[in-house]
Amino acid sequence: MSDLLALSAVLKGLDPKNLAKYLPGNESVTDLLDLAKVLLTKRELEKRIRTLDKAALEDLTSGNVSAELQSNLLATESVIEDARSLAKELQPIKLSYQLAPGHGAGLSAYQTLLALTELLFSFEKRLLVPVKAGLRAPDAREIGETLKLNAQEVQTIYQLGVSCGFIHQAKDRIHATIQGFAWLELDNPDRWLQLAKAVLDLPKLELNDEPLLDQVLEQYPLIDPNQLKTLRFAEILGLTQNLIPTAELENLTGEWIAKELPETSERFVVQGDLSLMTLGPITARLHRLLDVIAQAEDLGLASRFRLSSLTISHALESGMSIAQIRSVLERSIQPLPQPVEYLLSESEARFAAIKISDLGSASLIKAADGILLRQILGEQLLRPLLLEPRPEGLISRLDPEIVYLNLRAAGYAAIRVDDEDRVLSPRAAAVEIVEPEKDYLQLATAIANREASEPSGNDVLRQLQFALRNKLKVGVRVSYPDGSEREHLIEPLGLAGSRVRGRDTAKEAEITLPLGRITSIWLA
Repeated sequence: MSDLLALSAVLKGLDPKNLAKYLPGNESVTDLLDLAKVLLTKRELEKRIRTLDKAALEDLTSGNVSAELQSNLLATESVIEDARSLAKELQPIKLSYQLAPGHGAGLSAYQTLLALTELLFSFEKRLLVPVKAGLRAPDAREIGETLKLNAQEVQTIYQLGVSCGFIHQAKDRIHATIQGFAWLELDNPDRWLQLAKAVLDLPKLELNDEPLLDQVLEQYPLIDPNQLKTLRFAEILGLTQNLIPTAELENLTGEWIAKELPETSERFVVQGDLSLMTLGPITARLHRLLDVIAQAEDLGLASRFRLSSLTISHALESGMSIAQIRSVLERSIQPLPQPVEYLLSESEARFAAIKISDLGSASLIKAADGILLRQILGEQLLRPLLLEPRPEGLISRLDPEIVYLNLRAAGYAAIRVDDEDRVLSPRAAAVEIVEPEKDYLQLATAIANREASEPSGNDVLRQLQFALRNKLKVGVRVSYPDGSEREHLIEPLGLAGSRVRGRDTAKEAEITLPLGRITSIWLA
């Protein structure tokens, strides 16, 4: 018990900022005694031991109390012995995935920006359902074909988006977040810098020209490299090149990578087969515009997009007019071909031919063309919607957004409308707010304030509650009506009103004591 009291005393001396470091994963603690008990568990000891550098580990195994051990709460007398024994048992952790060289820092970084942009837009056009690995394997392969990446590379970039808070994985659907769409508004160097800062979590290192993984394991022999976001995403962001740290990793400003990124332009040509070809790497602004009005087919240093009735409908739903769409396309270095003009006119005329509305517990598909409704009803790809014909249209028990995405996947340019028949933007439907991170500093401040407001040593009720909850014994000094004071060693059994009921270990009998008569208490 002395180790518990000693550690809680150390915790009491920490300011809230340092105390907050020990709260992630331990949010349920109510006071410093609770936190001290958690931090003495083998799981928490191992977490702190694995963060130690080589010198601190040597101090620990030899029993030398150092400043590093003190800052990691491993220096109190009993704790250091337990930690020392555990450190001798722990084995290094191997990387569970394979690090592969990229295509050069600048090109890898540009490819990642391009891929993440495309992923964020794909969520509003397609129904993508998350699995444990992230994207389903067929989805990762299909997206990879457009990006000229293999499925694993797509999964890594997807996980980067999740890690940065740009992608939200709901139970039945993947969404882009508000933060993700805000990121799309930035220029490439600023977008890169935001990603790099979000994943920078390396321990303190003096970097050299050796592979980054080797440097980490050399300096921190017991660290879990699988937990380091920097290590996982460094190569695809250009923080490493051929796994060796670049100038940006040591001094994260974005200035070096900006010179390495391919030069971008907004030059493209619209062709008669409804394809749109860029004449080199494109700016973030143009990529976003083209993603709204066309479907990406091949993305890289030169990219190809394709126009269709579905993509024009998507642009109209997103708030653009036909005039605005034409204005974007007229930036082509050649005049618009006649087939493109026909597509724009036809798409404008047919827009909103199929509408989906929310009935609360069901979705309604409406269309003025009865033949079109019968065609949808007989569509094999739409069988999962369990459509039922009604006089007003087709009914599905599924969510309107799910119905909408399934219709798009089957090639039908449907739109969603609200109760007043106004078009709902697919982008608004796709955006979800990620839950805010827990404020550990606020929690630490609350615990510290609570401790400061309560008397130390004689905090009777709190220590009795702690002993009762953890089945511990306490020593109490009791003032009796005759003026005498006696000490009892009791095992608390219950608290009711202003009395504590417990088993007196000396008398092996149950006693009840008024809380107001207890003048001192200590954990035994």
